[in-house]
Amino acid sequence: MKGPKGHGVAGPAGGARFAYFLETLDQPVTPEQPLWRLPLPLSRTFGLGSSQAASGSALSIGDYFEAVRSFLEGTGGEAIAGCLKKQGAEASAAAFFRIFLAKHGEYYHPSRVEADIGGKPFCWVVNVAVSAAGKALLPREYAALERLNREFSAGHVPEVYAAGMVDAGNGRSVDLFLGQWFPGFHEFHLTSSPAPAEPPVLLWDAEAGRRLDPDQTRAVYHEVARILTHYFSLTTREGIGAWHHAAGDFVAKVGGRRTEVRLVTVREYRPLFRARQDADDACPDLKTLLDTLLIFLLNLGMRTRLDRLDGTGEMAWSGPVAVEATVAGMLAALAEKPAPCELPLPLDGLFRRYLAACSSDDLLEMCLAVAAKAFPPGSPELALVEARIQSHAEMLSEVFGRL
Repeated sequence: MKGPKGHGVAGPAGGARFAYFLETLDQPVTPEQPLWRLPLPLSRTFGLGSSQAASGSALSIGDYFEAVRSFLEGTGGEAIAGCLKKQGAEASAAAFFRIFLAKHGEYYHPSRVEADIGGKPFCWVVNVAVSAAGKALLPREYAALERLNREFSAGHVPEVYAAGMVDAGNGRSVDLFLGQWFPGFHEFHLTSSPAPAEPPVLLWDAEAGRRLDPDQTRAVYHEVARILTHYFSLTTREGIGAWHHAAGDFVAKVGGRRTEVRLVTVREYRPLFRARQDADDACPDLKTLLDTLLIFLLNLGMRTRLDRLDGTGEMAWSGPVAVEATVAGMLAALAEKPAPCELPLPLDGLFRRYLAACSSDDLLEMCLAVAAKAFPPGSPELALVEARIQSHAEMLSEVFGRL
C-alpha cells in the first residue's frame, strides 16, 4: 500500500494522525475545502453537493469525518488495538489512519479505515448512523452479526468489534460501530444493456468496473444462495431477512476461476413468515421441514432476481442464470448443513426429490402467496415480481425437473 497522502492531522490520542478522502486516495478532503462544509447526502441517490442533508442530522462532510475520528480515538481505537494484538501486530503511538467516506446508504454512511501497521496494511469499516432509522437499526444489527459469528462457523458476514456514540455538537450525535472490512470485494449490480430483458451484472471495481461473464454471474448468484441458506436455521426456521441487491448488501471478489461473495449487512435475523418455534418442535416432521425449505427457496428465488439498474436506477429483473444458480447454491448449502434430526436420506437429496415432484401450477400458486407476504403492497418490487411471476414459476419447474 502506498504511503500517506492527503491532509494529516496530529490527534490528541497518543499522537495518531488522520487523513480524509472520498472513495480513493486521489480524492483527499481537508477542512480548507468547500466540500468539508457541504451537507452529508441523504442516501446513495443524492450526490455530494446536494441540498438534501441526512434526515434529522444536518451534518456536514467535515462533521462526519470528525465524528469517525473521535470514535477511533476512543472506543473504536481500543477495539482496533485488540484486533491488531490478536493478529500479532501492535498499533504505533504515531499510527496514520486514512478515513474514506465509502458510500451513503439508507441507514448508514460507512467509512473504510486504512492503516499501515508494522509495514502491513490493515482495514476496517466504521458504520455511521446519523438518522433516526439508522440509530434504531444499529444495535439490532450489531447483535445479529455477533450472534451469527458466534453460532455459525463460516465467515460470510463481517465480525464486529465495538459500538459507541459520538457527540457531534449543537445537540447532534451519531452512532457508530467498528467491523471487519472485506478487502478486494466490490458491489455488483444489474446494468443497462442493449438487451434489457436480460441485463448483465457489473462488478463495481473502483479501478476497473467490468461486466461479469456468464460463468462468473452464475458463481455470484450461486454463492448468494449458499450464504443465505448457510445462515438459515433448520431448527428455529430463522434466517436473514430484509436484504436487497439494490442496496449493495452483497459484495464479490472475482478473479480467474475463483469467485467469492460476502454479505456486509444483516438488518434482521427472524423466523420465516411465522412465530419462532418452541424448543420441543426443534425436530419437525419431514413434510414440514421440506415445505419450510420450499418457502425459503421461493422467497430467495424471487428476491435474488430483483435489483436496480446500476444500483440506483429502474427496478430490474435478472435472467434465467440466476434461477439455476440459486437452486444449485441452496442445494450445495444443504449438503453441508447437519440435519436437525434423523432422516432417511441426506437432506439435499430429499429436497431434490421433493422439488422434482412440484408442478408448475403449484409453484405459481405458492410464489404468489410468498410474494404477497414478502413485499409490501403497492411496492415496485411486488409489481415487478407479479409481472414476471408466471414465467418465473415455469422456469423453476423446468429447473426442478432436471434435478
